[in-house]
Amino acid sequence: MVVYYENSRGEKLNLLKRPYRTVEADWFDADWKDSTDGYEKTVSIDVFGDKLEFQQNMETLYRILSLDSETGTYGRLYVNGSFLRCRVQTSKKSGWKGYVYSEVELTFYAPELSWIEVLSQSFYAQDEAVTVSGMDFEYDHDFDFTESKRGVASLEVDHGVASDFQMLIYGPCVNPKIIINDWTYEVKTTLESGEYILIDSQECTITKYKSNGFAENIFNDRGYVQSVFEPIPSGMLLLNWSGLFGFDLTLFLKRREAKW
Repeated sequence: MVVYYENSRGEKLNLLKRPYRTVEADWFDADWKDSTDGYEKTVSIDVFGDKLEFQQNMETLYRILSLDSETGTYGRLYVNGSFLRCRVQTSKKSGWKGYVYSEVELTFYAPELSWIEVLSQSFYAQDEAVTVSGMDFEYDHDFDFTESKRGVASLEVDHGVASDFQMLIYGPCVNPKIIINDWTYEVKTTLESGEYILIDSQECTITKYKSNGFAENIFNDRGYVQSVFEPIPSGMLLLNWSGLFGFDLTLFLKRREAKW
């Protein structure tokens, strides 16, 4: 089991490794009621150390966890490869033992109760028909991926609902178009070598990054026949594109409880 908190600066706090040991948590409790006030998750940990170590451990705990609360940003609570966007709301200490041990109850606030598992796959430009296999999952996940000819791929996603995504399309190419289960994701622009597009379905943004580092909003260059922000369904998917350019597809699979 892997559990840690990562703040917005990328600093990590392992909650299952000495000197921080989780003794109780409700991250496996699910709730399907919608709440405009957000959600709370409680994690109780024991903190250990001799007097000097204990002080340092408590200060490290505070420094990493307090950052997001004090700056109004959010970090991520990771459990077995799924993460919850959240930040610490309260930290209560009890059971002091001579400055060498303390029980700490952490309450995390999450604006949305969505534990997210990230799945990603790269599709490369093809000069000829090739066979590709092996989807990159952060943790073990059932899937099936095969490709029989240029610009054609099948992908099975084992999840209950459609998912938000990010799609990176790499140049050179003109008016890149990707069809997933008869749904067209198209952007009417020209990409030179070294340039790429980022489509973010959750933020509803399309950004073009040029080779000089300049970022351009090309929202109005999206295809209008079908929405380029349409969440990608689960199950068996058929992908079609010209094969003349490469792209990366990242799916954000949401669930109401942490992954077991």
